[in-house]
Order: sequence, then structure tokens, then C-alpha cells
Amino acid sequence: MILEFVKDQCHLSSPLPLLVVFAIGVAWLWRRPQSKWLRASAVAVMVGYWLVTTTLGARMLTFALSHEMPRIMTRDEGRGAQAVVVLGGGAVTARVGTETGGALTGSSLLRALEAARVREIIGAPIVIASGGTPRPDRDVRPESEILRDTLVQAGVAPSAILEESQSKTTREQALAVASLLRDRHVERLVLVTSPTHMRRSMAVFRAVGLDPVASVAPIRSEVSMPPPPLLPNSESLSQSDDAVYEYAALAYYWVRGWLKKSP
Repeated sequence: MILEFVKDQCHLSSPLPLLVVFAIGVAWLWRRPQSKWLRASAVAVMVGYWLVTTTLGARMLTFALSHEMPRIMTRDEGRGAQAVVVLGGGAVTARVGTETGGALTGSSLLRALEAARVREIIGAPIVIASGGTPRPDRDVRPESEILRDTLVQAGVAPSAILEESQSKTTREQALAVASLLRDRHVERLVLVTSPTHMRRSMAVFRAVGLDPVASVAPIRSEVSMPPPPLLPNSESLSQSDDAVYEYAALAYYWVRGWLKKSP
């Protein structure tokens, strides 16, 4: 319960941390209106928040996570992989009456399209759409179902797609995918996820005995122009948010012993 609360609320784009910062500032101003530390802290918070909402700041935060993460462009780069595995990055689902529906987040959509592209290049016979219902109290459809629909729309044959719909975390995805692949005697896979998520995902999949080849999804549509470097924008805030979450997740997974370094 506590972990779910932290994942939901303790991130840069959540209103709660901003509200807490403002509340601390107001209380501090009330008790020490002439404090130089208060003015310096207010400037630091403003500059810091401006930085994480800009392209420049997002790149600085994501560099260590996404640097040198490859994207497959030729068949040989697939190293004979027999399957493409796409990890879900979030979906929005809803129920109205007896009807349910859902749509992928921007990150998940880009991952699904990347998986379809890679599958066409390397000719892999299997595509695994991985993603369950992390919050059953909110999610009315597994993310794997929505990923599957997008893959089919992108030209992947329905018969080639396997759904992994039980996982709630990256480690659970790795364990479930490993079971599916071993049942089918598949030894190598291409792993598709977002640039910031790839480093942890590769280490987690190696830790369960798999030999993944990375192909990162793009961070935006190829017809979209990147925002100006110093202008605050929601895309950069989202990237910074993902980066901060990944650093925390890497630390947590390292403590639990769920990571394996590259050979």
C-alpha cells in the first residue's frame, strides 16, 4: 500500500510534492519573514523546476539511463532473435455501464509501433505483448490486450502475438516472459521499451537467465518536432519524471538483487 502511494504521488508531475513544498515555504515565511535562506531556497526550487521542465534538463537527467542504448535498424543487429518482447508503459482504461475500453499512453504507443517495426525487420515469428493490470481498482483491461490491438493495427498477424497479462512490475514481466519463451524453446529475444526504462529492463531480463537484444522506442513521433531547449513543456517534464522514477527503481532493484550487469 505504501509503495503504491509513493509510486502514485511522489513524482515531479504530481500535485502533492508541489503542494508540500509550497506549504513548507508558507510556514517558513510565516515564522521567519526575513530569512535569507527562504529566499535562496525559493530561487533554487524555481530554477530546479524550470530545469526539469525543459529539454536541456530532461536530457541531463536521462543521459545516464539512455546513453548508448541501441535501436535495431538491420536484420543482423537482431542477432538471430526469435521473438520480440514489448513492455507496456501504461494505459488508460475505463468502464461505463457494461462497456469497457482503453488506450495506450504515448510511451506505450511508441513501444508497440517500435516492436512492429523491429519484427518486420528481423522476421521474428513471435511478438509478446507484456503488461497486466498494476492497479485492479482502476484498470479494467490488461495492458497486453491494448498493446495487442495496436500491434495488429500496425500489421502484425494476430497469430504471431502472445499476451502476457499477469505482470505488475518489470521483474514480474521478466519472469513471465522467460516462462513463455522457455516453453517455446526460444533462446534470444529483442526487448523493446522506452530509452529510460531499457537499462533496468535489460539487467532484470538477464537476471532471470534471458539473453535480450535492446531496441529502444523513440521518445516522440517521427513527425513531431522537439520542443525548444529552454522552454518549459510537458514532454520534458514527463521525461524528467520517468528518469527520477527509474533512478529510484534501479536503487530498489539493486538492493533486492534483481539486476545483472551486461557480460
